[in-house]
Amino acid sequence: MAPARVTRSARLTVRLGLHATAALGLVPLLAWAQPAPQTGCDAATLSASTSSAPAAESRPNPLARLPFVGRFFGDPTVTDGRDGGKVAPRYRLEVDAPSAIEALIREHTLLGRWRQRADYDESQLPLFIDRAPAEVTALARAEGFFSPQVSACAIDGGARVTVKAGPQTRVRSVDIEFDGEIDESRHEGLRAELTRNWLMPPGDAFRSQDWDRAKRALLDSVRDRGFLRARIADSEAEVSTESQGAALRVQIDSGVPLRFGELDIQGLSRYPPELIQGLRSFKTGDPYDLKGLTELQTRLNGAGWFNTVSVRPDTRALSADPDLQEVPIRIDVIERQSKRLLLGGGWNADYGPSLLAGWEHRNVAGLGIQTFNGIEVDPSRQYAFSTWDWPQNLQGYRWQAGVRFEHRDIENDLVDAGSVFVARLRRRGNIETGWSMQYQDERQNIVYSPGVEDFYRNRALVLGWSWTKRDLDSPLAPTRGTITSLQLSGASDSVGSETSFFRAYALAYRIIPLSMGEGADFGRIVLRGELGHVWSDTRLGIPSANLFRTGGARSVRGYSSQSLGVSLGEATVGGRFLATGSIEYQHVVFDRDWAVAVFADAGNASDSIRDFNAVAGAGVGLRWRTPVGPLNIDIARGFDPGQWRLYVSIGVVF
Repeated sequence: MAPARVTRSARLTVRLGLHATAALGLVPLLAWAQPAPQTGCDAATLSASTSSAPAAESRPNPLARLPFVGRFFGDPTVTDGRDGGKVAPRYRLEVDAPSAIEALIREHTLLGRWRQRADYDESQLPLFIDRAPAEVTALARAEGFFSPQVSACAIDGGARVTVKAGPQTRVRSVDIEFDGEIDESRHEGLRAELTRNWLMPPGDAFRSQDWDRAKRALLDSVRDRGFLRARIADSEAEVSTESQGAALRVQIDSGVPLRFGELDIQGLSRYPPELIQGLRSFKTGDPYDLKGLTELQTRLNGAGWFNTVSVRPDTRALSADPDLQEVPIRIDVIERQSKRLLLGGGWNADYGPSLLAGWEHRNVAGLGIQTFNGIEVDPSRQYAFSTWDWPQNLQGYRWQAGVRFEHRDIENDLVDAGSVFVARLRRRGNIETGWSMQYQDERQNIVYSPGVEDFYRNRALVLGWSWTKRDLDSPLAPTRGTITSLQLSGASDSVGSETSFFRAYALAYRIIPLSMGEGADFGRIVLRGELGHVWSDTRLGIPSANLFRTGGARSVRGYSSQSLGVSLGEATVGGRFLATGSIEYQHVVFDRDWAVAVFADAGNASDSIRDFNAVAGAGVGLRWRTPVGPLNIDIARGFDPGQWRLYVSIGVVF
């Protein structure tokens, strides 16, 4: 790669190392090789004897020798000094410079590094002072200050470094050139995208480290889109000290795009390789794209069979065979135990404390079939379940089946229910579709008034279809994207059902990032909406799972879970119409893993559109990105009846 070029008004050119890390590493050499602009030092200061600089030997606190508690009394910067170890400062170092340059001086110059070396000798200090101007000049230029004035002087007990940095150079222009197959007309959109995402646009400060990072990011982006043999054919940063501007030029040679090769799977002993093969969204011979690898890794991480997963292209195979057109995909896994007994508990903002006992088997009959069986109890619900999940095949299909028994008492609506289902699902890219058949049977007890109750028998054989598209930038901690879902289902009173009905439900969820210009996002707007309707002459005889209730952390905040619906005596039951909507603003704070939120929700469930009466709630919240998904803490007030409620949840709330 070509080095950067500094152009002065007299057309004098000085070539610097391309990489910032290399520039820092070569500081001692540059000290000898390059003349450095230097301001004069006070004569009395320069003539001061450096031999009087105190060695500042450290005497540890005697309490530091006590077992265990000694760590609270010792000086963490003091060691025994062997092998040049770090000790207390051996001399004073005063630095008058911009903060960014000051940190580099203390970390990368001889004056800074040797200050806490156990093998330091005071006779070395004059040499360190003599070499400091050239070292600091190189560091300042790496930060974009190409006309610094640097002085280094001896002072009583140490040294002083003064830097007048001058103006910082900024990017004046950027020229990105593409050669190879990427320069063909069919890749015009990709070239525009790569140019648009360049990390050092005009107006940015020119730093060697940022310049190197921008080139690496550009090259990585080209390779991620299938041009794995892409390289930087040439690059140049021409810096004018007169105008304090930098003209950048990068030339990318893309080569030809590659295709996906065979999977090279390492680490399997319990599970068959077909499990991994079936989770691919690509086939051997498809055009290579990093998105396919990322999606496969996400699926493998969430499949339940592995503790860790690594999915990457085998670049060694490409290097070994320059004519190879299909890149092998290397997959390394660490398997989970196939059987596990679960005993635990938790707390849910909607339902309170809960207890769980369960049994998992992730490899039934050695076929990768996963089953989860358990009992869960909380104050409002008690249920037992058994679910079975077959591995996905190469066409993206998988089977699910299960049985569930439940008793619940929510808002004076007492239900004893049982269901059994079978479903066939298909995942293609970011879209999942499915067909299901489910038999539901429940006994419903509604409290009309103290001592007055009525019993209903609701049963249905339900045929259902679902479609869900997830287009998020991260499955665990999304900052942009959408989720769209549609469900259609129905039953007939002539086929195992009490009442004929047809049900439709739609959900939309969108995250819109907010940023200023080309800077990082400072916040995001989150929109969510639901709409559902059941077409039937009556809701009697329809199992509750097919009707609508709302309220709680994942719908209308400010109201207790499932408290919004059709009032029937002292009970709240499901209705045949649902509409909810939410708007939320999240403002990024601290280290970008935290955000504060304000939100407003509205909606309700009713027995018909004519009876619909929306209620609203609003509140504030805190968002924290954790390894298992965002932690959401909300406090909200419902405007009717006017109560404050606290909600805690993990995951995308939709």
